[in-house]
Amino acid sequence: MDKNFPWSIKYDPNSDKPFIMSRSKIDLYLKCKRCAYLDMRLGIKGPKPFPYNLNSRIDTLLKNEHDLARAKKIKTKYLEEANINAIPFSHPELDVWREPFKGARYHHKETNIVIVGSVDDLWENLDTKKISVTDFKSTFSNNFDKLKSFDAPYLIGYKRQAEIYSWILSKLGLDIDNTSYFFYVNAKPEQKIFNNSLEFEWAIIPYTTKSYNWVGDTIVEIKNFLETNRIPSSNQDCDLCKYMHKFFEFVKKKT
Repeated sequence: MDKNFPWSIKYDPNSDKPFIMSRSKIDLYLKCKRCAYLDMRLGIKGPKPFPYNLNSRIDTLLKNEHDLARAKKIKTKYLEEANINAIPFSHPELDVWREPFKGARYHHKETNIVIVGSVDDLWENLDTKKISVTDFKSTFSNNFDKLKSFDAPYLIGYKRQAEIYSWILSKLGLDIDNTSYFFYVNAKPEQKIFNNSLEFEWAIIPYTTKSYNWVGDTIVEIKNFLETNRIPSSNQDCDLCKYMHKFFEFVKKKT
């Protein structure tokens, strides 16, 4: 790990050092306060998600393609076809902001918490000069049109992700547009055989937020939450909490 981009294992109320908190930790707090406390205060981490290596490879190829257009200060073919008047944004810190274990970082001095997020790309609106956070997603759905409506309940995490990134970058001085973009590529369901290739369809889905100022308020809330010495009760909507509850019930029966 790069010593210039440190990470915190857990929150120490007695430490003067900034607590480094990723975007995903904010999301964890909003999903389950018990899991968030175990993770950030006690250093007890939940299971790591399975690595999406194929998705990561697609992300890399899309980033490379956008970098080619960025160097020429032109639209990608996707932006042209989607009729979006924007080009990939150029910034000397962009490579750092995109790096998973580095990321864009903002020190929230009121709480002494550093918020970190790694963006996929940024697009500059040629009319307004505002910057839009852009996230690359790859998936497989038999109903891509339904996905493009972008109203499924599970997508709330993606929307919060865009808002947190927008908040961080606005604090770093960028003029951020309230509209973010999700660039989705979907494996075509009509493809019948592999034949050493995988065919995709794509769509650029805009998401406009009324405000991302909730992020700052939530950071203050998390700070106060981590200062307490009480583990929250289990969350009935949390899969990990439900699993652990059933596990301990089983252990009690066996002892």
